[in-house]
Amino acid sequence: MKNQEILKNLNELFGSYRAEWLRGKIFDFFAEPSYFIALQDNRPCVLQGGRGTGKTTVLRGLSYQGQYALLNRSITEFDKKDFIGIYYRVNTNHVRAFIGGGLDEREWQRIFGHYFNLVICREILKFIKWHKEESIEDEELSPRLCTLIAKSFHIKEKCEDFETLLELIETAMYEFQSEINNISDNNHPKTSMPGDPIKLVTECATSLSQFQGKMFYILVDEYENLEDYQQKCINSLIKHNTELYTFKIGVRELGWRIKHTLNTDELLHDPADYVLINIEEKFTEEHFFNDFARNVCQQRIKQLFINDDAEDYSIEKALPSISMEEEAILLDIKKSPLILKYADLSKENQDKVDDISLLYKFFLANWAETHNQSLEATIAEYTINKTQWDTRYENYKYSMLFKIRKGRGMVGIQKYYAGWNTYLKLSNGNIRFLMELVYRTYEKHLNGDNDLASSVSFKDQTRAAQDVGVKNLKELEGLWKNGSQLTKLLLGFGRIFNVLIAESGKNAPEINQIFIKGNISKECDEILSAAVMNVAFIRILGNKLSNNTATREYLYTIHPIYAPYFVFGYRRKRKMDISEEEFMGVISEPKKYINKILNRKNIFIDVTKDLPTQLTLFQDFYNND
Repeated sequence: MKNQEILKNLNELFGSYRAEWLRGKIFDFFAEPSYFIALQDNRPCVLQGGRGTGKTTVLRGLSYQGQYALLNRSITEFDKKDFIGIYYRVNTNHVRAFIGGGLDEREWQRIFGHYFNLVICREILKFIKWHKEESIEDEELSPRLCTLIAKSFHIKEKCEDFETLLELIETAMYEFQSEINNISDNNHPKTSMPGDPIKLVTECATSLSQFQGKMFYILVDEYENLEDYQQKCINSLIKHNTELYTFKIGVRELGWRIKHTLNTDELLHDPADYVLINIEEKFTEEHFFNDFARNVCQQRIKQLFINDDAEDYSIEKALPSISMEEEAILLDIKKSPLILKYADLSKENQDKVDDISLLYKFFLANWAETHNQSLEATIAEYTINKTQWDTRYENYKYSMLFKIRKGRGMVGIQKYYAGWNTYLKLSNGNIRFLMELVYRTYEKHLNGDNDLASSVSFKDQTRAAQDVGVKNLKELEGLWKNGSQLTKLLLGFGRIFNVLIAESGKNAPEINQIFIKGNISKECDEILSAAVMNVAFIRILGNKLSNNTATREYLYTIHPIYAPYFVFGYRRKRKMDISEEEFMGVISEPKKYINKILNRKNIFIDVTKDLPTQLTLFQDFYNND
């Protein structure tokens, strides 16, 4: 198979990062995450994760369509399951129609509650119809039950059979949507009691012989798209669900803004009312992401091979990593001015460090320079206490890699980001980011006329990682109403972290987290929340005893996926304190406030000069005072 044909297949297998784009293929590539079984019990669950962490795929995997597909389209195997998943994705265009029009919030709560009843009950009835088509022996709803369900929605037409019921419910839903557009004309539609029709329909469905003993999972995806009052409405249903249905919610971090019901004194608590499953925590703390990610990516790549050529394929071998000492060689450390200093030493001093790596020598010379002492004196200290220096070197050697190419106009690669494990860390539990990395890497590999079975070069892996970073950076502007602020936020702090790790000095190595001191304004809090929800920033609890709802108790850092583009360390290391003024100033007056923050670290450079090559695209931003 020629590379162009392989590239076409690669695009089909990896190009659709979003579950919505896969259409019918979504379940062909389904890989069960470690937490999947935890979702399959009767308790309400909240699946929390950033954009691209796989919430939609998992919820759709729990739906009856997903379960049927995953069980090889066997209705016999499907019927062995004790739950039935009903998937509903919150459409922003729809739910935004339920605001304004001169109505107060209480009136909209009643109207939206009725709409939600219609939507969910329609989906349950569609499931009953689907199951009947797969299993013709199914018992049908009696005329009495059909009539009861219709009356719960104020449907006046005669309804004594299932087909008529489904048709009338669908008609009622679309008519109701039309009425909402004319609500300002004081045309208030009749509404049902919140949750009552759902309770009735699930009771009627589970009374049928084929569904006895089963529970309905109402799978609500993109919960963050709901208005605040709409979250209250559904929170009330979660709080008071029955033994016949429960909720499984998919929501972005910080997207579940309201945690109480229609009764403001009635809060939802974990684990009394629901179970919280944080995807990033599951993947990063419990180390489950590696196996899950390997299953997702490896099964796709294997489909590109012909016949049995993929039998020995391993994505870990295909994306090799590089040691720090080897990377230093690739970065031309031999030509570094700090290494060239060793040529001027006496043979006695050269012999004292003859058995250590070039990167270690670079570290010693850098230490001497930043601490204003001679290289000979530093070598003498090293010789006296090698154990202490070995520990110091281990703490600093990663940051040394960022200093090797400093001061050369930043031409070419300044730091390599390569290896399957590195890609896992850059993704930080986000499967969409990982798939983008693998896709872009193989795209470069194959466009370079390389064989599919050969290992991908460190250069191609690094360039691919940079491409993914800038692609997601450019997309931020369209993800939020003030998306340009998120782009500016990343450009500002990306440059700060780049300079901090690349410039010499006595600063602690790898400063890449910030803590905002003092009280935080509503505007600042809104930007931070948007940055986290749209996976521009990640937040880390700074004090384990802190209240999870308090924004200022957290440390913040740029998502690791952007590290290769800005060239800084993706490992969570050390923090620096900044003020809200500085945080907001990086967005509004980048040159002034970037310099101000760096000056406090005794770094005095022109941030507009010697930009890494890829950052020159945003030269105008860094020149903005």
